[in-house]
Amino acid sequence: MNRPSLKRTRLFAALLALALCVSMAVPALAYEPTTLYSGCRGEDVRALQQALIAIGCLQGSADGIFGARTEEAVRAFQLRSGLTPDGLAGTKTRTLLASSGAAAPAAAPAQASAPATVPASDLAPAYKPTTLYPGCSGEEVRVLQQQLIDLGYLRGTADGCYGTKTEEAVREFQRRSGLTPDGLAGAKTRAALETDWKGPPAGEHAEASPSSSPAGTDWAALEQKARQVLEKEGHSTAGLNYITHFYAPRKNSGLTYDYYSVTFYKSREISVYDWTYNVNFDQDGNLVQMYTRRPGAPKPTNIDDVKDSDIDSALLAKAKNEARTYLERRGRSSLIPLVDRLGVAQISFSKDGSETWYTLNVDDGSLMIRVRVLPSVRVDYFAN
Repeated sequence: MNRPSLKRTRLFAALLALALCVSMAVPALAYEPTTLYSGCRGEDVRALQQALIAIGCLQGSADGIFGARTEEAVRAFQLRSGLTPDGLAGTKTRTLLASSGAAAPAAAPAQASAPATVPASDLAPAYKPTTLYPGCSGEEVRVLQQQLIDLGYLRGTADGCYGTKTEEAVREFQRRSGLTPDGLAGAKTRAALETDWKGPPAGEHAEASPSSSPAGTDWAALEQKARQVLEKEGHSTAGLNYITHFYAPRKNSGLTYDYYSVTFYKSREISVYDWTYNVNFDQDGNLVQMYTRRPGAPKPTNIDDVKDSDIDSALLAKAKNEARTYLERRGRSSLIPLVDRLGVAQISFSKDGSETWYTLNVDDGSLMIRVRVLPSVRVDYFAN
C-alpha cells in the first residue's frame, strides 16, 4: 500500500481524516502558555501523548501532533480523574497526569504553537470576527463546508472543522471567483459563496424552482430511486417525510456532470444540516454519491494514520467483497476492477465498540467507499 498517497487522499471531514481543529469560542492565544490544545505540535505534545499511552488512554504512536485522538484521550483521562473534560491539557491535567506515574513533562512550552495551517505571523486574533480560518470549528464552518460541497469544491461531509481540505476548497473557489486565494473565508468570500450557492428551498417535499433545475426534472422519480438505493443497503427510510432537492449544473459545480441531490430528514424542526440520508445522481440518473448518518449520534473514534498492524485482514476482505457486491447491485460494474486498488484510509469505531467501519479509497480519488463491517456488513458512504 502506498502510504504517502494514501495519506494525501485520506477521508475529508469526518469521515473521513479529522482535521486539527481549535474551537472558535476559545482563540489560540486565549489559553495559558502552559496549556496544550488541539492544533499544537512539538516535543511537549509528544511527551503528553507518551504519558497518555503509558496509562492506556491513547493507542498508537506519539507523533507530536495534538489532533482529535489526542484530545479524546485527554478527555478520557480527565473524566476518570474528576477533572472538567474539556480536552485541554492545562496545568491541572498535566500535573495529575505526571502524578499518575506517567512521564508527562513538567516544563511548559514557551509558546503553544497554533494549528499548523495558520501562519505564525497571522494568528487568529489578527483576523476579523467574521473570518473563518483553518483551526475554526462550529456551525458556521459546517454551513461553509456544505455550500462548498453543494457547489462541487469539496468532497465528503460537512463536519464543522476547518481543516486543510476545507482550506483548499476555499482557495479554489476564490481563484474561480477572482478573489485573493488565501484560503481564509472572510466577508467577501462568504458573500460570494452565498451568492453562488442555491440552498434547498424550505418546506416539506420542497421542489427545486424552474430556474435551479432543468424543466421536466422528475424529482418524485429520483426520490423513489433514492429510497430504493438506501433500502437495498439496509437503511430504513420509514418516517423520513421531510425531503429537500438540490440541483447543481456542471458549469456551476465544477464537476463533469450535472448533480441532482435528494436529502432526507427526520422532521422540519431538525437543523437543515442535520440530515439523515443524502443521495446524489448524475444527469443520467446514475448514483454518484451516497451518505448516511444518524442525527445526534456521537462521533466515532477514528484511526487516521492507518498502519498494517491496525488492519484486520478478515474485515478488510469483508469490506472489499461488500464493495464489489454493492457496485454490482448499483449497476456500476465498470468500477469493480478498482476494488483491488482500494486502500484503507480510515478505521472507525463507535463509542461503545459495537460498530466498526472501514473507509476505503483509491489513491487518485476515483472511488471512495465506507463499509460498516461490524456487527453486520453494509455500505454507509459511496462516492465516484
